[in-house]
Amino acid sequence: MNLSTQKKTSSVFNVNYLIIGQGVAGSSLALKLLQEGKSFLMIDEDKNKASSVAVGTFNPVVLKRFSLIWNGVEQMKISRAYFRSFEELLGKKLIENVPTYRIFKNPDEIETWKKKAQKPELQEYLSGEIRYSDNELLNVPYGYAEVLKTARIRLGECVASFREFLLNAEKYIPENFDYNQLEIQENSIRYKNIEAEKIVFCEGFGVKENPYFNYLPVIGVKGEVLKIETETELPKAIWKGYNFLFPENGKICLTASTYDRNDLSPEPTEKGAQEIRHYLEEIYTGNYKVLEHTAGIRPTVIDRRPILGNHHLHKNMYILNGMGTRGTLLAPQMTEMLYAFIEKSEVIDKEADVRRFDKYLTDQKN
Repeated sequence: MNLSTQKKTSSVFNVNYLIIGQGVAGSSLALKLLQEGKSFLMIDEDKNKASSVAVGTFNPVVLKRFSLIWNGVEQMKISRAYFRSFEELLGKKLIENVPTYRIFKNPDEIETWKKKAQKPELQEYLSGEIRYSDNELLNVPYGYAEVLKTARIRLGECVASFREFLLNAEKYIPENFDYNQLEIQENSIRYKNIEAEKIVFCEGFGVKENPYFNYLPVIGVKGEVLKIETETELPKAIWKGYNFLFPENGKICLTASTYDRNDLSPEPTEKGAQEIRHYLEEIYTGNYKVLEHTAGIRPTVIDRRPILGNHHLHKNMYILNGMGTRGTLLAPQMTEMLYAFIEKSEVIDKEADVRRFDKYLTDQKN
């Protein structure tokens, strides 16, 4: 429903939902509301989004331990469905099926991989075949094996195109959200000339500035990405060692490895570039030139689980956050869970429920 056609009362725009933040979480929620026929407005200043620089890998396996991530199988199914819906809505191809190759560091890793690949829950995702590369520019002396059913989603392009869609539909307000202008009523939320039944904060690391949810133990982790041009075209796959190398288009590749919890400025750094280069050269031994260097702050949580649910006092105020380094997979399933909680009174998984952090509320005054 466009702003121009929404019900007005004394110049007040009435909607079911007000969404704050348009990263992968906010975008997933907005898509769900469109599908369910709910009216909404989104407010976001389009600044310092982790999703805008995320590579968007689609992989249910923890490649350090060769194990499935939390709810990984279900997340794969729901995430694919969501991004297919984005493709249909936006009229562009966003999902690219790309193999992921785990490069082995030593013979012990090979033996561990072989054992894990025989486990029933992992047989569908870990190939037991150990492969070797004849490409002289790839440093894989112990070989590699494939994680099956992986893909890459062009997340930055998806978020940017969806923003344009929402702008054209008059559902997006490009500005910084001012908490001081938020009025909380028993059955509604008032913000400037908007009255909403519910408000959902999807701010990522920006939640630390949110007076209603800043008690939550969300930790910023800075990630930096280099776009490079290699001297020759490499086999197209997500090559994963300590960091990863992804030949995106011909000789153009993406590579990243940084997890900085100390420097939370949005700008890329020379230190980050040097770290990426160091680990890149453990995989790729050829010449290359850097074309672009970007950075983003990921919202992670101390227990490595997302955060969703409603505020402890304001029952029409919600949060959808903490997607960390796996937002492409997590956000769609967490959106489904939060929507079912709001609209159908279904229970949120206790591992994702914001209530698990009520112990941090001692000094909370809101």
